[in-house]
Amino acid sequence: MKCDEIGLSPREITLLRRLRDGGQPMKKAAIDLGIPPSGLTRLVKSLESKGIVTVHKVGVSNSIGFSDRKHATMLRRILNEYDHMKLEEILSLASLRVIVSLATQSTATRPEMLSSSRISPRTLQTVLTKLRAVGILRIRERGIYELSERFTPFGDFARELVSFSNQKMASGFSSDSVVVWERGNEFIIRTRTREERDGFMKTAFSAFDGYGVPLVQDWHYYFHPHGTWRRTPEEVFLQSLLVRPLSSREANALKMLWSRNNLRLRIDQLRAKASRYGVDADFEKLIDGFRD
Repeated sequence: MKCDEIGLSPREITLLRRLRDGGQPMKKAAIDLGIPPSGLTRLVKSLESKGIVTVHKVGVSNSIGFSDRKHATMLRRILNEYDHMKLEEILSLASLRVIVSLATQSTATRPEMLSSSRISPRTLQTVLTKLRAVGILRIRERGIYELSERFTPFGDFARELVSFSNQKMASGFSSDSVVVWERGNEFIIRTRTREERDGFMKTAFSAFDGYGVPLVQDWHYYFHPHGTWRRTPEEVFLQSLLVRPLSSREANALKMLWSRNNLRLRIDQLRAKASRYGVDADFEKLIDGFRD
């Protein structure tokens, strides 16, 4: 599942509303929705790829129902508890992308939401107005948006859906991949695979040899960015702090990377990026150790 495929369509949500109380034969679901079997098959395949529904045999026919995955269970709860709302509009397309953006960032300004959701400024304004009108969205302080506490399940579902998507992409890259850090659609994996491909770029300790610090390891780390990403010594240094705990050997390698690339000259830039990654305290502790 690609980042841009995380969303749900209004018709998919309409189908899921019909499945929230239990599975249905596919033939009956197609009739209820007023679509041909081929159209239902496309809907079901899309929802299967997102881990939300499963198909199983009942006699000679196929039946569809919710999967037992965590994000599917969360979505089923939303469909039951917020049945009175127009969920086909709120949980689909650009609206869901904005909810994902709100749920997976420590702060959510308009520029941050535009970057992560990849929608136009005009569409973002329309979605923000709609979500505020129904109480899902509120402004925490000037220029910073967040989900209302009454709609916590929406954020929980969005995070789990993205996490499922990330792990699926990681497994597609390598069967032994483990997601060791994620922030929305961006994530870092650990694997024994040695080659970059499919948008996965070496980072953390696996990229140290490109900056004069050779470090042989059994595991390799790859970053899958959301959009463009420049592999700089600053990024590699900070992303190494995301794959803790650090061994003494890795800590020494960090000191060498810091020294050989004169990172102390860019300490203000590093502090700002450390805050973005949420490793402020780790960063300050580490450079204090370097000074000692």
